[in-house]
Amino acid sequence: MSTQETLSDKSFSADLLIKALALSPSPAAIYSDENMLIHFANEGMLALWGKDSSVIGKTLMEALPELEGQPFLALLREVWRTGKDYSVHEAPAKLIKNGIETLDFFDYEYKAITDENNKTWCILNTALEVTARREFLQQIKEKEEREHSLNEEMAATLEELTATNEELSSSLRQLAESKEYIRTIIEQAPVGIAMLKGPEHIIEIANPAILSIWGRTESEVIGYPHETARPELRDQPVNNWLRDVYQSGKPKINTEFTVKLRHNDGLREAIVNSIYQPFFSSNGEISGVLMIIEEITEQVLARRKNENDQSMLALAIDAGELATFYYQPATNLFSGNNLLKSWFGLASDENLDLSVAISAILPEDRDRVSTAIANSLATNSDGNYFIEYKIQNKADHKIRLLQANGRVFYDQDGNALSLNGTLRDITQQKREEERKDDFMGMVSHELKTPLTSLKAYLQLLQRKGVQTESTMHHTIIEKSVKQVDYMNSMINGFLNVSRLDSGQMHIEKTVFDFKLLFSEIEDEILSTNHSRNFIFRKSDDISLTADRDKISQVLHNLIGNAIKYSPFDTVITVEYATDGNDLKISVQDYGIGIPEDDQQQIFDRYYRVKDQNSRSIAGFGIGLYLCKEIIDLHSGKINVKSTKNEGTMFSVILPIDGKKQIK
Repeated sequence: MSTQETLSDKSFSADLLIKALALSPSPAAIYSDENMLIHFANEGMLALWGKDSSVIGKTLMEALPELEGQPFLALLREVWRTGKDYSVHEAPAKLIKNGIETLDFFDYEYKAITDENNKTWCILNTALEVTARREFLQQIKEKEEREHSLNEEMAATLEELTATNEELSSSLRQLAESKEYIRTIIEQAPVGIAMLKGPEHIIEIANPAILSIWGRTESEVIGYPHETARPELRDQPVNNWLRDVYQSGKPKINTEFTVKLRHNDGLREAIVNSIYQPFFSSNGEISGVLMIIEEITEQVLARRKNENDQSMLALAIDAGELATFYYQPATNLFSGNNLLKSWFGLASDENLDLSVAISAILPEDRDRVSTAIANSLATNSDGNYFIEYKIQNKADHKIRLLQANGRVFYDQDGNALSLNGTLRDITQQKREEERKDDFMGMVSHELKTPLTSLKAYLQLLQRKGVQTESTMHHTIIEKSVKQVDYMNSMINGFLNVSRLDSGQMHIEKTVFDFKLLFSEIEDEILSTNHSRNFIFRKSDDISLTADRDKISQVLHNLIGNAIKYSPFDTVITVEYATDGNDLKISVQDYGIGIPEDDQQQIFDRYYRVKDQNSRSIAGFGIGLYLCKEIIDLHSGKINVKSTKNEGTMFSVILPIDGKKQIK
């Protein structure tokens, strides 16, 4: 605990202490910083120096240049550096008083006042002029020779000596109180402190903090040599360090030192910062070693884990060929890793503001990106940032399509501090998707005609087959028609993807009876699927404003998925209900479920769940993508809730009047 904190605890302020020193009859001064700036001097000290208050605020050597060549400044600086007090009796000092150089003798003390970090905060200088006392002792000898003639002078001198002795007693009491005060500070210090006396390092003081680190009680160590009290340090370097410090007088400082400490009946490995500091007696001889220990095991392990995590993150970013960015709205600073700067055609050491980065974006995308950044930083934003845009490299003029994904970080008051995220070059990915879409669109168109003809032939066979009584014949034709319908549905899905990308997929909203559509879908499913147990729950009549065919397509897709991903003889529940101005439709199965990591991506184009149980199930990953796009075009929302190996429920929410935006 620092001196300031202790005084505050006792309801004393620095001002009160200064006033107390100012009223003290004993000369006192306070010096701050290593140059011994005179922060305070009471009337007694000014009189002792032969100066007035104008010297306050000056350095000691500026105020008393006559001290040049005398040891006082060097002693003060040693006290400042080591934090060790210094006192001396009957020391000579040359001072200039009233323009005359005088030689006087003083008892004085320099006391270092330290803060919580054991760094010197200031030095308190107390002094007592003992020139008269010294002369008096000489006079005593003379008085013995002239006893009869000097009786009166002797009585006065005895009176003065009595007063001096009272002051000395007071000083001794203050010194004892100071020692107790230092002991109290050591006891309450947040770091471990121990004082070891003599060449055997007898443990004189060990505060609770260091006892906790050692795994010892006070009775186990106080009064014992350090090496005896702590046998667990055998074969460790600590005791050798103590001997070296005691013999050389040079401190030993260790940072993040690993040591084995006592723990219960065994040992534990700890990481500590430690200082072994020699302390000296008044005659300058080494009398012991001050041991200061701070255990930092948890902090170091946490830092090392964070460093490892950062290293792994950097490896992941490099492996994924991701550019990282950081934007600070308060300063408009925009920075990123070297990959980002290479994409933008910037030097690796070039500093950016946001306008420089925006200028690399193609003109048709700039306003959209600026708006997206502003929206993510707005007070009512959820802090997420996601956008795709094109940039052109300033150096080689290469155009890239980037996908930005980021998040805003806030201070304690909810103000946006920064927008951090990653950029991914999806140029090649988009080209491959476009080629795939073009191919599927072309193939779908080419397959449409022969597939329509094939279905017509099958239907013709089906009509002619009515006249026969062959059950196998009917079954084969029925299964063939079902497979043609499945292929037709798949081709329509591909065509819808192509139309969606080209902006040609239109929603033709009409008002229709949803309950009737629901019943039609129920009849179709129940007549063609006999391997699952279906529950269709109808509700009230509803007039829905929507594209009837597209909504039918969504329901068929969701029910088809439930059939594909659930075992035979399990239950599939399809139901709807109204909620205010909204229609909620749900499809629940008790199948293999969807892993949590996949649930946020199953609506992405071509995405298929990477699960061992679903690898054998056919599909291209466009069904749910189309469902979401159709529902989005209806201003609705589609959600999924799923638990692995327990089942999945898809929910569709649509505005009944076709206008309201679902949030």
